[in-house]
Amino acid sequence: MTAAIVVEAVTKRFGETRALAGVDLTVEEGIVFGLLGPNGAGKTTLVRVLTGLLQPDGGTATVAGCDVGRDRTRLRTNIGLAGQSAAVDELLTGRENLDLIGRLYGLGRTARQRRTAELIDRFDLSWAADRRAGEYSGGMRRRLDLAATLVGQPPVVFLDEPTAGLDPRSRRDLWLLIESLVREGTTVLLTSQYLDEVDRLAARIAVIDRGLVIAEGTGAELKRRVGGDVIETAVADRSDLDAAARVLAGAVGGALRVDTGRRRISITTTTGTAALVAAVRGLAESGVVLDDLAIRRPSLDDVFLALTGHASTNGDQPAPDSDPLPPTPAAMAGTPPANLTPTPTPSQPVRMRARALSDMAGITKRQLLGMVRNPQLLAFAAMPPVMFVAVFRYVFGGAIAIPGAGGNDYVQFLLPGMMVVSVVLAANGTAVGVADDLQAGVTDRFRTLPMNRLAVLGGRTAADLLRNAISAAVMVGVAVLIGFRFVNGPTASFAAFGLALAFSYAVSWIFCALALAVKDPEAVTFLAFGPPLMLVFVSSAFVPVATMPGWLQTFAQNQPVTVVADAVRALLLGGQVRHLAAVACLWIVGLLAVFAPLAARQYERVTV
Repeated sequence: MTAAIVVEAVTKRFGETRALAGVDLTVEEGIVFGLLGPNGAGKTTLVRVLTGLLQPDGGTATVAGCDVGRDRTRLRTNIGLAGQSAAVDELLTGRENLDLIGRLYGLGRTARQRRTAELIDRFDLSWAADRRAGEYSGGMRRRLDLAATLVGQPPVVFLDEPTAGLDPRSRRDLWLLIESLVREGTTVLLTSQYLDEVDRLAARIAVIDRGLVIAEGTGAELKRRVGGDVIETAVADRSDLDAAARVLAGAVGGALRVDTGRRRISITTTTGTAALVAAVRGLAESGVVLDDLAIRRPSLDDVFLALTGHASTNGDQPAPDSDPLPPTPAAMAGTPPANLTPTPTPSQPVRMRARALSDMAGITKRQLLGMVRNPQLLAFAAMPPVMFVAVFRYVFGGAIAIPGAGGNDYVQFLLPGMMVVSVVLAANGTAVGVADDLQAGVTDRFRTLPMNRLAVLGGRTAADLLRNAISAAVMVGVAVLIGFRFVNGPTASFAAFGLALAFSYAVSWIFCALALAVKDPEAVTFLAFGPPLMLVFVSSAFVPVATMPGWLQTFAQNQPVTVVADAVRALLLGGQVRHLAAVACLWIVGLLAVFAPLAARQYERVTV
């Protein structure tokens, strides 16, 4: 059979940690291939290498004929990834989530609608398709996540612990869906912490430990490697565990495993019923009272113990009832739908510019829908500047007299500076949003799609520009209510507003780079609010630089917040407009030239 995945001597290090130590693997087309291993064995690292999310340090790997290191563009048209968490946007409906993925695959509106309807029906989500994904149960979110993985009908699908944390019924539903995928010819690489899951689904299994494949074969072949049968006993009193273990080790010999929580002992034997008789006799003579005693064939958990020296993380968790449940949707019965619409071939290079604009528009729409459905984000962006205007106007304004084109009223001086402050503080939402997407796995999904590489960050910053404009407009409206008056006319006023927004756009790219470097949402929240707040206080936003201590004036006068605030103030109230606006534009262009490419490079390389 043709190989869908070929891995040869792949290595990957993270500092001093060797995650992959020379992995060799071949996965045939049209099967479920199970990847087992303890936590930290390298399973997820291997999946990330094979999906193009990580560059291997050595070796080669091909997926669907595409080299994962040199042919990532074509690779992304041939794979689907469902990570360890359901990577769906909670503020979008189920239908909107699938429509967005279809758009990023390059499907037209009609094709997207048709494909979305097919997947919604197949995954039994019709009754909840127009509800927000945040209202879905864990099982529904997983079904939606898997549906999103299949929008482009990829020939190879990677499922990284897809049923972790699900209830038994939801797990079985996903099992049936995975089995139906394979019947349609899809190749599935499955990592799982449930041994019963791999035993049921996988045609072949590889065990990975410390970055190496230490065993491979069918479930039956691996079980034969354990040798013999397994005697399993449960003691009535936990205090008898040690005594029972000593008796079994002496009477039977073999690999022994003690489960203190369940008061159970398992031991491998090659002598079958003779060992069972010896065990019964020895336990009876020792006075140990038993709750249970049985002999059985080896399981994958026994294989795991024999190969790695310890049990699997969750191998002892109770499996779902083995009796088959009647599937609710007809599609879950495993019958492949006859009317699946083939996904159009991804756009050719001549259409890449249009694709880039379409991809960016899709991401922008996603962000705008999120703002509409989570209005507290807008409120949070607008509240600090409004509070600053009110506090500085009524608390400190009486003590500050600033002559100028607007007269001595402090609010005339304050408003231009606060316009810049409002867009700077509002732009921190960009950093928090990027970090949240990283943590939720949404970024990984986008990075494995055949979409324009800059669309995710470009679409987000474009949507955030609109949010910043709303924040600034609210703040200006409040300032007008408390006494601000425009001096230079509407043209200059619009120019001032545009300059402030252009600065906010540059700051958004700074925050994108920050979020991709820091990654943790809590740390990003602090760094995107605290330091910028300090920067705006050491600027001309609130008071003239000349009123600051001499040692602070040089820094305050030449930092970007002051430069832009002074330019906005000159446009609104009069002053050296050309010079100040030119310097402000140079700052904006310089920040964009540095941080937009930096954020784009970090986006390509980011790992979580």
